[in-house]
Amino acid sequence: MVQNIIADEAPMGVLHNALAYGTTVKGDVTTDGDFRLDGRIEGTISCGGKIVIGPTAQVEGDIISVNAEILGQVVGSITTSEVLVLKPTAIIKGIITTRDLVVEPSAKFSGTCNMLLNDPDTDTDTSLPLPTDIGAPVNNIPFTDDFTLVPGRTFNSED
Repeated sequence: MVQNIIADEAPMGVLHNALAYGTTVKGDVTTDGDFRLDGRIEGTISCGGKIVIGPTAQVEGDIISVNAEILGQVVGSITTSEVLVLKPTAIIKGIITTRDLVVEPSAKFSGTCNMLLNDPDTDTDTSLPLPTDIGAPVNNIPFTDDFTLVPGRTFNSED
């Protein structure tokens, strides 16, 4: 009987959740729908839709989502199965794993980024060649340790 009532009261369409500025959560947050954060979370966020980390938001922990748009601060890993967008006010310290990454001018990112190269929906292997498979330099110009940044000024690997 209780299950029928809950099922009958379940909202139609996409669920939207929000955590307002001035609110801090210490622990994990899990949602099936979209989520907007303007407060602070210390823990893992698992989102079954799109997550928006607002400009006042702070996350100390991991984010796992389908899509994400970051305007605030994140210290931890961000994993999206589709698109991650770093807006100009974003400050990220950690590991990014995503299929598509959009970094707008002035966004700050310190860490590593792993782009998902193989699409499970296709049989094509889009992996990059190993460095030993790249071949000779273009136009057979050898690499050197010296290079010029501006006319009249030459730097080498010891500078």
